[in-house]
Amino acid sequence: MNNFENEAELLVKLRLSINYPNCRSWHLGVETSNIINFKTVPANCKDYVEDYLITSQQYRYDSKTVCKEAYFYAKGLALRNDTYNVWIFDLDDTLLSNVPFYAKHGYGTEKHDPEAFRKWLEVGEAPGLPETLHLYNNIQELGIEPILLTERFQEFEEVTLKNLKDAGFPYWRHILFRPTGSNMKTANFKSKERKKLEKSGHTIIGNIGDQYADLTKDNPGRRTFKLPNPLYYEP
Repeated sequence: MNNFENEAELLVKLRLSINYPNCRSWHLGVETSNIINFKTVPANCKDYVEDYLITSQQYRYDSKTVCKEAYFYAKGLALRNDTYNVWIFDLDDTLLSNVPFYAKHGYGTEKHDPEAFRKWLEVGEAPGLPETLHLYNNIQELGIEPILLTERFQEFEEVTLKNLKDAGFPYWRHILFRPTGSNMKTANFKSKERKKLEKSGHTIIGNIGDQYADLTKDNPGRRTFKLPNPLYYEP
């Protein structure tokens, strides 16, 4: 057996170990887009994700760092007055938190249940994320208007608008939903909508979301900011 075969065998054994992967390392891989297309959080990382999101408050600390950097960036700009200066906000796990839903479903270790998630959306009680709320308020004081761009289907518009207002997000220049039944991937849909905005005279000063699908493809904005999310991957 050559060295390559020995290493391959060791890797297989490692993957079968209950301690694989190291959860901090796995999370780093997710946030840096080195780990993509994962269907569930590794089973041995449930406690780690719960601690990250809830117990240790690290999730809020990390979100605060991202949002502060976004604000400092925006504050330092000299805005043009011949355009609509806007900031793109994703919705799910950017403005509104789905952590209460995932807490009841193994913190991402269970296979996604579309019907259960649909029922969660229909309740319309997702709490607002406080650090992003600060950014949402602060950019408006700078003269930048928020635009909400969500992968939610149009059919959830009414309950979503109420949920947003209840959570402290009462204003937006536009809110853009995905057409109900559309099978377009999130990244493609959002890129298409951003292109329309720029063609209609909007300058996308910044763009913030918890998934790389919120921030990639064409017309992402002058600068993008990635919020943490170890729970799921959106293509």
